[in-house]
Amino acid sequence: MLLDKTVVAVALVTVLAIPAAYAQDTTADGLAAFAEALGEPQPFESYPKPWPLNNLVTPGKLTVGTTGQAPPRTFIDPASGELTGSYVELFEKLAEDLGLEIEFVKLDWPGILPGLTANRFDLACDGASWSAQRLGSSDFLMTSPTAVNATVALARKDAGASSWEAMSGKKIGGVRGEIYFETAKETLAGIDPVEYPGMSESLLGLQNGQVAAIALNLANALDVLDKSPIADQLELVGPPLQVFAQGLCVNPQQADLLVAVNVLLGNYRADGTLRELIGKYSTSTAEVELLDSIGY
Repeated sequence: MLLDKTVVAVALVTVLAIPAAYAQDTTADGLAAFAEALGEPQPFESYPKPWPLNNLVTPGKLTVGTTGQAPPRTFIDPASGELTGSYVELFEKLAEDLGLEIEFVKLDWPGILPGLTANRFDLACDGASWSAQRLGSSDFLMTSPTAVNATVALARKDAGASSWEAMSGKKIGGVRGEIYFETAKETLAGIDPVEYPGMSESLLGLQNGQVAAIALNLANALDVLDKSPIADQLELVGPPLQVFAQGLCVNPQQADLLVAVNVLLGNYRADGTLRELIGKYSTSTAEVELLDSIGY
């Protein structure tokens, strides 16, 4: 027996506690009112607790690969010598909600993605940029976005590299294998690229005058300008060469972990946890707010 459309509409209205007028009004204003009546986004709670994860590197433990060199997301606290940062806390929150202990493995960026492929850890990346190659890779899996970021540069004010065009013929540094540096090398004509193993080495090279500028992401650049003792000697170079989504990276053998992490990341967006973690270590949470602009 087919249900009358009116009966179905009344049932939906009753369940959702939505005024009946909204169920009849399919105009833009009516749908907006319907969405408003539903209220703020709510976390999804009907997931397995604990989540059955069958291929963890170590059962009962979330093993995370990180550089510890991408402030404010991951870095070593100079006072305590401990690994800290917004994404360190994000990884810890994921482990807690999955009912797992957490273990961090610290290594340079060039070893992160190969380490996932080699089954050294379950989860990694301090926010890896989406690209067609990475999203289609069989070597690792990528989560839904955690941030929107951009490729910019930091230049010494005395180096004559205050624009992308002015960098021609100059030494420009960056972290080996990072998409920001690779984008700069592919986009900028006539530069002399200098590779560094990590963020701290690239900043030291900039400070010591080994390079005129370094290519990096906007979040890292703003953190340097906010906290570096030589910030007054540096300038931000734009406009961005590229704007992109960033996410976490998952062991290719662990599709179940990818699903679990994506569910939790959606919850952290809905309940404000992600914004709160970013704001704890940065003066701006724009990288989270801008996720709406790309549909997340």
